[in-house]
Amino acid sequence: MTPIPTPAPTGALRSLLPVLGAHRATVLRTCLAALVDQAALVALVTLAAYTVGTAVIEHRPPAPGTVAVLIGLVLLRALATWREMDLSHDLAYRVLAELRVRVFDGLARSAPARIAGRRSGDLAATALGDVEALEFFYAHAIAQLLASGVVFTVSAVLLAALGPWLLLAVVPAALLLVWSPLIEARGRAERGHRTRSALAELSSETVESVDGLRELLMTGSLNRRRARLRSAGRRLARAQR
Repeated sequence: MTPIPTPAPTGALRSLLPVLGAHRATVLRTCLAALVDQAALVALVTLAAYTVGTAVIEHRPPAPGTVAVLIGLVLLRALATWREMDLSHDLAYRVLAELRVRVFDGLARSAPARIAGRRSGDLAATALGDVEALEFFYAHAIAQLLASGVVFTVSAVLLAALGPWLLLAVVPAALLLVWSPLIEARGRAERGHRTRSALAELSSETVESVDGLRELLMTGSLNRRRARLRSAGRRLARAQR
């Protein structure tokens, strides 16, 4: 029987943040690198658009200083992007290593009294799968979202100072960008739950098959185990559609 997915509690996202407390310096460096990266991108696109517009409308080639600034912005963004990726993944892997230890400690304390009849391989695969799924959040979400918010706020203030009517084009697009992930969010969450459950089942079947290979050969149950693995693989394929 497939468990019915339950909605995440309101504070689920906030509960992922306290583990970052031991890595404040890395978090700060990652956020600064992401801020420089995105600010350089905005400046590069703006200056490039101005340069092209000037060349097309006024038939003036870009000044050497403008070209030098464009080259500098390209190099700055390349370095900032590399640095942000390096720091964010270092942060994510450190946090995931800490979470794995906490998961195994929790399983060690609860098993076997509180596993409620579930197989240890199933529990471990599900727990580790959930931990690994957090890699994207810690490596690709926190610093990027903070930097995006800062860059957008500063850009909106500058646009409001230069021409308030420009905000009429920028703000609706930003609101649409924020709202778009919420479309069909429940359906995506349910598909994700089914996929994780099927993947955990396949992982546990595989681990237990390898661990019990000798017993399977002795009892002649290898073909039945292969059939179970194929069935679990088909369920995973259906869940991913």
